[in-house]
Amino acid sequence: MLKGDGVQSDNENITIPPKAFLLLFLIALAFGSGWPLMKYGVVELPVLTFRWMTAILSGIGVLSLAAFMGHKLRLYREEIRIAFICALFNVTGWFYFSGLGLTMLSSGRATILAYTHPLFAFLIAYAMGRDQLTMRRFLALFCGMCAVAALSARDFQAFGESPFGVLAILGGAVCFAIGATLQKRTWRTPSFVLAGWQMILGGIPLLILAPIFDRDPFAEFTLYGAGAVAYTVLVGNMIGFVLWIKILELIPAPIATISLLPVPMVGITSGVLILGESVGWQEGVAVLLITTALASTLNLPSKKNAQKNPTPPPPPKP
Repeated sequence: MLKGDGVQSDNENITIPPKAFLLLFLIALAFGSGWPLMKYGVVELPVLTFRWMTAILSGIGVLSLAAFMGHKLRLYREEIRIAFICALFNVTGWFYFSGLGLTMLSSGRATILAYTHPLFAFLIAYAMGRDQLTMRRFLALFCGMCAVAALSARDFQAFGESPFGVLAILGGAVCFAIGATLQKRTWRTPSFVLAGWQMILGGIPLLILAPIFDRDPFAEFTLYGAGAVAYTVLVGNMIGFVLWIKILELIPAPIATISLLPVPMVGITSGVLILGESVGWQEGVAVLLITTALASTLNLPSKKNAQKNPTPPPPPKP
């Protein structure tokens, strides 16, 4: 279990090391900037093909890093079943539905909707009796629902394909929330190894389904699509995950989740700069609401209490 070894505590107050702020910024950049580039991928490749490639290649890459760092690439036998179940939600469901939603929505809107996952995670934990409905949680849920309404109202009025994109991204967020809830446990398998195997295990169903539903998947594949695959694997998944593990070594996990807050803004800004996407008042209001919702879900415990919690899964990867 990783602990915030870099955190200094004085009378239960938490001091964040200066280099942790740089890592928080880089994590937000890695996870947020991948969305508009992933848009190139789902335009040039069918969703199933693009997603099995990014999942399995990312898994191989993470396991290679784990081996380089001296970890044994063993997934403990008693953890194989639960790891596969988590992978079905964290990777298979999340990768497919988020990719499907991107074919119908702008990358900026998709990023905002994707980060409703902490709200769904709370609802699941509340239904299971693991969490309580406090005023902060209620504010988070209210802001999250308002953000979804702000982004989807115009699309539903138009009655085009975009409403299905909204539902697809929300379905992906629900999948990730279920997987994150199932994964909140103490694992014998190191985080690097576990993440690598989950990406591979979650990518296998996508690999099996792709030949059935994707006809001639590489017919329109260009260097832009190849770049999207490479960026998603190397930056969004591998580098982002390495930074996430590193930040957990410096500060408590609940504080590390602060890096989630700027991700929607990074996603929108990247979409404007890379894809030339337009931004209206709906996106601005939604970013403010979802950032408020994410901030309301954060718990900033003392160092003593923070270190009792299992290492959480990384933020949802592009």
